[in-house]
Amino acid sequence: MDDDKKYRDRLRNQIKEACGKVIYTYTAHHKLADRLEKENKCVKNAQIILTALSSCGFFASIITNKAILTWVGGISAVLSLCLNLYAKEYKIQNEVSQHRNAANMLWDIRESYVSLLVDFEVLEDNEIQKRRDILCEKVSEVNNNYPATDVKSYKAAQRALKDEEEQTFKDNEVDSILPNGIDK
Repeated sequence: MDDDKKYRDRLRNQIKEACGKVIYTYTAHHKLADRLEKENKCVKNAQIILTALSSCGFFASIITNKAILTWVGGISAVLSLCLNLYAKEYKIQNEVSQHRNAANMLWDIRESYVSLLVDFEVLEDNEIQKRRDILCEKVSEVNNNYPATDVKSYKAAQRALKDEEEQTFKDNEVDSILPNGIDK
């Protein structure tokens, strides 16, 4: 195998690996955003429940004159206050948006990597290098401007990509969802 062929093989492998990393990161951002949205729903539901318990406990204690209901209302009010302070300081919905935006930017980069791999054989080395470098800069920009993912979201992405084949199609599956005549 001559040196030019070895270099092109290494270059292609580097681009494939970079594309794979982008796919993982893209998926991890979605998994983290999904998890944060669930957490946000739980916090909001807990706020409603605790507010209702504190209000009902207060009014029920006035009507029935039972001390236990005053305690239920008071404890619920304190828990509600704590949860409200947590929600005020930790802007979950903002973080969800950040991760969705990062994923959207990574989607474009992912598609550009796939296109580069498709075009690889017809491009000169210097054009491939130029496109690779531009894509690396774009990935770096996303990583510098958006919050990182965590181990839990990476593991969820790994499970989704490897076990559930989340971003792949079975044979002829794509053809079945395209309008008639496009695949010809």
